Amino acid sequence: MGSIDQRESEAEWARSLADGRGGHSGFQLLIHGIEAHARRALLAERACHSLDVQTYIFEDGHSTRRLLRQLIQAAQRGVKVRLLLDDLSVGHQQYRLAKLDSHPNIEVRLFNPIPSGRRFTLTRLASLVLNVRRLHRRMHNKLWLADRSLAIFGGRNLGDDYFSSDSRHLFIDIDALAVGGETPERLGQSFDAYWSHSLAVPLRKFARARDGQAWRALDDELERICAEPSRTGKEYDEALDELRRDDRDELAGRLEWAAARVLWDDPEVAAMRGLPPRELRMSGKVVEELDRVEHSLEVVSGYLIPHDLDGIDLFALLARGVKVVAITNALEATDVPLVHGGYAPWRKPLLAAGAKLYEIRYQPLTRSRMRARLRARTRLKLSRPRSNSLHAKTFAFDHDRLMIASFNLDPRSVWWNCELGVVIESVELNRELRGINAFGALPEHSYAVHIDQGRLTWISDDGSGRLRRYHSERGNPWRRFQAWVARVLRLERLL
Repeated sequence: MGSIDQRESEAEWARSLADGRGGHSGFQLLIHGIEAHARRALLAERACHSLDVQTYIFEDGHSTRRLLRQLIQAAQRGVKVRLLLDDLSVGHQQYRLAKLDSHPNIEVRLFNPIPSGRRFTLTRLASLVLNVRRLHRRMHNKLWLADRSLAIFGGRNLGDDYFSSDSRHLFIDIDALAVGGETPERLGQSFDAYWSHSLAVPLRKFARARDGQAWRALDDELERICAEPSRTGKEYDEALDELRRDDRDELAGRLEWAAARVLWDDPEVAAMRGLPPRELRMSGKVVEELDRVEHSLEVVSGYLIPHDLDGIDLFALLARGVKVVAITNALEATDVPLVHGGYAPWRKPLLAAGAKLYEIRYQPLTRSRMRARLRARTRLKLSRPRSNSLHAKTFAFDHDRLMIASFNLDPRSVWWNCELGVVIESVELNRELRGINAFGALPEHSYAVHIDQGRLTWISDDGSGRLRRYHSERGNPWRRFQAWVARVLRLERLL
């Protein structure tokens, strides 16, 4: 670990790098999870003054235990750590988090928490049922911000599934690193808005550690767990060691400097009854970005329901000649079949209007060209999950802009969730993102969806390099049933 001066110079380095660039920030896309995890760990390790972390899901696992240790070690150096979690996934972790919160330099807050019945699973579920409006309003933002100078934002939650670890399931996701310039400061302003809102409730209101030194026992526990031999833990540790060895000039050479706009929902939308007005919602800003599109739009959204989006209208874009490509999950791959049921009825209308649709396949992979291609994009190692599902949320506007966000193209992101995204004005990053999309749309990774004599067909690689046409989408009976329920009950707006 570096000295205090070295840690302090990380932020100073970022600021000096941005000097004379007119407020522009340096950006790097983080394509796969093992690097995204290592980048977060390194930012925490080199933070000097502040570390702000915001996430929708926080799961116990190899990845988060290591990140928790980094938070404690940062706090021990005098860094002020603020951890803001949506309450939905906290559950019994609140007792471990209470130990973390006992450190004088760490504060944990829960966004829109259930007020009672938190101790037991059954009472917690009952409380959620009795507070349906509260259940429905979630903080979906993801942010990791060090010293208001370096930030990671995008689609990844904090959990093993999002960091290419040795779990049963991998979420294919993308975030981005922002270095210097105005973007980290603006992201900090978004964090402050949520942190200071009345819905961000200190964890200590619900759970307190028995003594003010409980964080020491937690640190000892995490140190012991992280030291236990495991292939996954070794990969995380080796990835972090590799980034530590990297020269700053190497990272600087990979950064694309660009102007950017930070978009977020006003946290007040989560407190409102009924539908919040557009001026408070991030989706209103997304509409403005789409209004500027002249030639093409590529949307990657793990959950895609192109209906009831209050001005976000793919059909209007297609009608004025914009080429629209959408990539989402196939029924067999999605982690939420109910959402697929809301998406499925819109395939034929979109295709008839001229859109191109690709659905990511379920792939119980150990090795594949997709994994090899991702591995080739960096020296960091990738582990081998048993299956994959798309979780990224990206937009490529024409050929000169892109958005990396937590925002899906569905009614939940428009009306119910709080979201965060960054629009980057960069031809080079747009080109890189389109290259990633094109690779994901290859037949060995996706189904190309078409209409053939009035019927939907799915074209994909049959595993031998030959194309095969399917006349019904693949998925087990339980997945089909869930999708059917969503269609019959017309749950689109709630999904």
